[in-house]
Amino acid sequence: MLDKLKDIFEAQKKMNEIKKNLEKISVDYATSGGKVKVCMSGTQKVLSVDIDENFLKTAQKEIIQKELVAGLNAASDKVQKVAAQQLQATMGDFKLPGV
Repeated sequence: MLDKLKDIFEAQKKMNEIKKNLEKISVDYATSGGKVKVCMSGTQKVLSVDIDENFLKTAQKEIIQKELVAGLNAASDKVQKVAAQQLQATMGDFKLPGV
């Protein structure tokens, strides 16, 4: 029983380490042509959004919205891949007993 608690504590410690590492990471994504650029943290918080001035002046609202949604979704996907890599690197083959 004590060994299981030790393993759970170790897993919690590793998860906190992963979270701290993800907070330090930022991922950039630009839609085609760089019309919309998104910067997102490893914890999926949007840090910045940049919309090209010419695109903003000439494009219709719906197209701008579509590009923005595409940029945010792509940045989120990219962050999830980075997070999965971090999780794998930190946890390795660590398994909780009984899981």
